[in-house]
Amino acid sequence: MSEVGIGVSSCIIGIKGQSPSSINQVDVWFDSLKSIASVLSEENQNLLKTIADKKPENITELSELTGRAVSNLSRTIKTLEKHGLIDIESFGKSIRPKIKYSKFNILCDLSLNDGKKDLLENKFTLVSMFTGVGGLDMGFEGGFTYKDQSFESQPFSTLAAYEKDEKCVETIKKNLDIPISQVELSEELVNDFPSADVLIGGFPCQDFSSCGPKRGLSSDRGQLYKVLVRYMQHHKPKIVCAENVPNLARMQKGAVLETIVNDFREQGYKVQVWDLFAPDYGVPQSRRRLFFVCTRNDLEGEPLKPEPKFVGMHRGTKWAIEDLEKVIDETIPNQSQYFKASKAKKGNGQGDEHCKADEPSYTIRANAKSRVQFHYELDRRLTIRECARLQTFPDSFIFPHSATSNVMQIGNAVPPMLSYEVATSIREFLLKQD
Repeated sequence: MSEVGIGVSSCIIGIKGQSPSSINQVDVWFDSLKSIASVLSEENQNLLKTIADKKPENITELSELTGRAVSNLSRTIKTLEKHGLIDIESFGKSIRPKIKYSKFNILCDLSLNDGKKDLLENKFTLVSMFTGVGGLDMGFEGGFTYKDQSFESQPFSTLAAYEKDEKCVETIKKNLDIPISQVELSEELVNDFPSADVLIGGFPCQDFSSCGPKRGLSSDRGQLYKVLVRYMQHHKPKIVCAENVPNLARMQKGAVLETIVNDFREQGYKVQVWDLFAPDYGVPQSRRRLFFVCTRNDLEGEPLKPEPKFVGMHRGTKWAIEDLEKVIDETIPNQSQYFKASKAKKGNGQGDEHCKADEPSYTIRANAKSRVQFHYELDRRLTIRECARLQTFPDSFIFPHSATSNVMQIGNAVPPMLSYEVATSIREFLLKQD
């Protein structure tokens, strides 16, 4: 029996298939050690200790005590309550977390574990570059909810994240509990960054996009993927996951793609290129993304391309946003943004269209003036929150800036639901290496 504790009130935790089924003193059951590692991480144990010691009256007060974002804490508190580890008292629109247990004893018979390593020890370090507002990062962090679907925490621990845009950094600080720095990335800086098991980054796509200037590798911005290359060269992470637009593969008859792949390979990596169509993975938006998944040569095998589970049964726009038409609950985060859509007639801009209710929406674009999407039924453009829903951001995720900035941030992001599938594949590969 292993123990993690912050006080004296004890809880016996059992693991299905790894604890004797005859034990009747188990208070809480988990599916796996990995699940315990996620829910009772060191960070969450510190959170429980703060709740026990300070007895905050609400989530806002807890946020002030811990320095963690309200939206992040809300998700964590709900997860802890869902697993039966804390209680929640409701007072009008506020909730008060109450300690139920403060010492946790994990009952685990390793002979029932088929010799598998204790997954509490499996926490892979990660560095993020070109982070944007963290859509790719959310997949590797996990622990979020989209509509009624919960995504469990992933075994990745972010050491550092780097993003140039000040407004994106502000958005991340309001939503994600990761160490983010505002930095204009360059090859010269990378050697001083922390070494990690995993490097992720959506290097700038504007010069590769079909809607952009199509400068490709001829511009300074088009060369920024080499920041990732330098990190690979110096720090040798086990896995690199780089993301961009699919048009990159078509530029100069494939020469741009070949150059980037070769640069990654020359650092000692096997390189896969995954062209993923987001609706095939449950995202209610017609969006395609290119992922470069690089595996260090000394590792056996490579991550498997995620299996598309929604082929032939794509989720439609109406499924994603129908409940947002008449939202009036002022307790919902970002409530004012539900009503900021422009009431304008359909224009003649490229791609201006009404969404189709029973089909995935058109691609959410970063440029608010191009490819404007109109509601499938109502005479107005899509709101910021509706665009975020179509990108699979949780409703608790706050976009705090102007409509133009918010649309740009949403449109440039990787859908968290899609990145979760990529991260899960990488997770499963790394767990098999240990």
